[in-house]
Amino acid sequence: MSLWALTTDDERVWPVRNTLQYRAVTGWWGLMGGPRYGDEGVVIGTVRDAGRGPVGGARVLLTRWDGMTYLARTELDGGFKIEHVPSGTYTAVAGAAGYAEGRKGSVQVAASVGRRLELALRTRDDAMPTRYGGVSVVRRGTAFSEVPIQARAVRWELFYIGPTRFDRPAQGAKVFLYVPWGTDEQSHALPLLVTAYPGPAEEWESASVPLAAAGYAVVAYGPPYGFDPERAVFALAGLVRQAQEGRMPGVDGTRVAVLGGSYSGVHVLRLMQQDVHPAIKAAVLMGAPSDLFDMRRRLEERTFVPPFGLDQALIALGFPDREALRYWKYSGAYHVRAGMPPTLLIHSRQDDVVPYQQSELLARMLTEEGVPNELHLLDGGSHYLLSQEVDARAIHDLTLHFLRERLGV
Repeated sequence: MSLWALTTDDERVWPVRNTLQYRAVTGWWGLMGGPRYGDEGVVIGTVRDAGRGPVGGARVLLTRWDGMTYLARTELDGGFKIEHVPSGTYTAVAGAAGYAEGRKGSVQVAASVGRRLELALRTRDDAMPTRYGGVSVVRRGTAFSEVPIQARAVRWELFYIGPTRFDRPAQGAKVFLYVPWGTDEQSHALPLLVTAYPGPAEEWESASVPLAAAGYAVVAYGPPYGFDPERAVFALAGLVRQAQEGRMPGVDGTRVAVLGGSYSGVHVLRLMQQDVHPAIKAAVLMGAPSDLFDMRRRLEERTFVPPFGLDQALIALGFPDREALRYWKYSGAYHVRAGMPPTLLIHSRQDDVVPYQQSELLARMLTEEGVPNELHLLDGGSHYLLSQEVDARAIHDLTLHFLRERLGV
């Protein structure tokens, strides 16, 4: 049992294990001194595939225990060079489109010495499931929004069987489809906006209803928070697939956009890495995390301590050098690639839950890959952009303008 507890990937166990480990290790460091980093060195290396061929355009990241990172891109010959790396111990991670991530631990960097490093990537084999049972309307009603925008829409509660059995008893989350007033299930003309909300979907009708009233079919889903988001990502991908295959009532599956807010933006960014992303014509991200390494670094520096116990959730993820692949997997900024959909980023500079620099980094990465994007940093407002200092109607209009340019109505 002890061996199992120390090695299992069971999400009911490893967050507790990582938290206890953090307390023990940092307590020891408090007595004996923590890891030290000295003068700068250089890391030079190559990323290759399983056949020993070079992998160009791969991202290579060095991380240490506190989330500090050093990043490079490989050239066409697979070579890379990372300069100005303080001497010490790191973990290296590499990734590229079409490949599974590669990792190498205990990378020792010495001052004024070039460290040679070779990383291997294998072809990705975790394709999304392709069989879906269907989606059906189980309950019909009317939904109203009073603030910040008065609107009315038809609300359908959905029952969906996808790559996992996805219904209220199994997942604890409802899924709704909002359509303009007067729309029936036989219509197939509405562009679709798939939304992932930071909480139960029914609590976000003030956002869903006005978007539907503007001419969109809005699928609203609040992914359950947890340390394994994959089931929810699969569910979102399945909903997009249903629209593509003409099974979503009232929807034109050739015009799909996605929207994520707060930590549900992690789900949307992960969705955009999957094989459904060509169907997605636009993405909207509001206050979304894009680099968990950076958030952990800020937490260790105490320049950022999020509310709601989210600091403890970051600690439960484990040390970034020991759990580098988990941090990498859900840091969407490092998975940006050419061909991703145009993206609208909205973030408040006063956000105390997700630092606004997360959106700045994502915008830079999108620009580097030639992906059209808009970044809007707002002065005033809270994490959820709902304070009196921010004009919620202006944010709504900005979102609609962006969607109409990409999807039409």
